[in-house]
Amino acid sequence: MALVEFTDMQQDAIAEVMNISMGNAATAASELLNAKVWITTPRVSVQKAATLRNESLEPAICVKIVYVKGITGTNMMILKQDDVQLILNQLMGQPLELSPDFEFDELNISAVSEVMNQMMGSSATALSNFLGMHIDISTPTPYIMNEIKLSQVHEYDVDEEVVSITFDITIEGIIKSEFASVMSIELAQLICDKMMKPDPEPEPEPAPAPAAATPQQQQQQPQAAPPPYGAPQQYPPPPMPGGYPPPPMGAMPGYPPPPMGAMPYGYPQMPMPGYGPPLNIQNAQLHQFEAVNFNLPADQGDNLQLLMGVPLQISVEIGTAKRKVKEILEFAQGSIIELERQAGAPVDVVVNGNLIARGDVVVIDDNFAVRITEILKSKFMDSLGKE
Repeated sequence: MALVEFTDMQQDAIAEVMNISMGNAATAASELLNAKVWITTPRVSVQKAATLRNESLEPAICVKIVYVKGITGTNMMILKQDDVQLILNQLMGQPLELSPDFEFDELNISAVSEVMNQMMGSSATALSNFLGMHIDISTPTPYIMNEIKLSQVHEYDVDEEVVSITFDITIEGIIKSEFASVMSIELAQLICDKMMKPDPEPEPEPAPAPAAATPQQQQQQPQAAPPPYGAPQQYPPPPMPGGYPPPPMGAMPGYPPPPMGAMPYGYPQMPMPGYGPPLNIQNAQLHQFEAVNFNLPADQGDNLQLLMGVPLQISVEIGTAKRKVKEILEFAQGSIIELERQAGAPVDVVVNGNLIARGDVVVIDDNFAVRITEILKSKFMDSLGKE
């Protein structure tokens, strides 16, 4: 098989695409494991499939993903078995310790497939949005390997080269390691081509030209009646800045002479007041919200009215973070505290320490405000009306 050249520009392009797609995979893993996940900028290299080794990942687990729609090819994710064991312990609520007796049985293999399915599904979604096409993947298939041998996963020619993309991954409080993604040069070039040369939109087919009418058909065609006086008329564009000079008054056959004060023939007529369909103008009808009726007994209603004037402390939380005492003592002016909430997510509206609603932050007259978007279920409101 002839060797396929994979240029430096293509290596930079595939690194950028995988960096974006793996960013979405990190977000999916973070939600699944309930821990912050970081995946760094990838490192790309081209190696022969038969001699590809990464001893730092052995013994390894290789997860095979096949692209079945949009693009075609195989992507193989290679992870350390110890890292996968700690990820499964976090997923199943087990102690974050490596056990020499750990076995990748059917249950653990199924859990590995689910984690990779969530991560690579999010990666495929990001790839779809980036390339502007719909991309689907198959169900991931895991392989247990003491030594990395791609021949166990996919049939490669002896001298066939592949693209190896290595990432550093950190899962807060769990692992700090690396993993690799391996794909054929053909698949990497296909992704690069889609990125740098998107498919052009098909041009609309020209409408067929109308057939010329025969002299007999022209004689049979009825002559259009002249429009009534005052109706809007279509005129060809003027051949010169001066336009067409108006014909003499009453010189156009079939038209009566215009009344006094009217525009001469050859000019568009101005609309006359009092004519045309009447305008239906109505005031905007705003939705009226009815007061909540809890059907309280008289004594409880009176007690509730007494509580209506009690002031409550309202606070808005954009997010929270956990830090050790040592880290807090190291805070200084300019320090940045990363919150667990993503940018653009709704903020929490807390009343006297109780979460009652969520909303979006807005600015009104240079002041911050919160627009309520969701009212959460409140035990206090549920208790009203109960005897």
